[in-house]
Amino acid sequence: MPDEEDLYAKFLPQFVTLARGRVATALAAVLRRDHGSTTTTVRELHSLAGEAGLLGLHEVIPLARDSEQKAKLLHVSQADADADALVAALRKLDTVIEGIGATSSSQGGES
Repeated sequence: MPDEEDLYAKFLPQFVTLARGRVATALAAVLRRDHGSTTTTVRELHSLAGEAGLLGLHEVIPLARDSEQKAKLLHVSQADADADALVAALRKLDTVIEGIGATSSSQGGES
């Protein structure tokens, strides 16, 4: 039976790839000012926060939830200031996820 470390090693790279794709899609939609896609963005960010929680990625969870809240606000307001705030939050989230991916890649090469 695989241990926790084996499962983490298996699923973390998948999480990083999927999460970065979700963030990139959300970021592209916000930059296009595609307000019709904010509902999807909210759902994707909610899922990302849940998946991060399952993997114990405590640095990702609050950033994903904050981005989710900003997306909800943008959905209602459609204001440029709210779009800019969401863009900043998504970029920060992506940077953290990218760092996790880099860390897991370097650790994977050591075993």
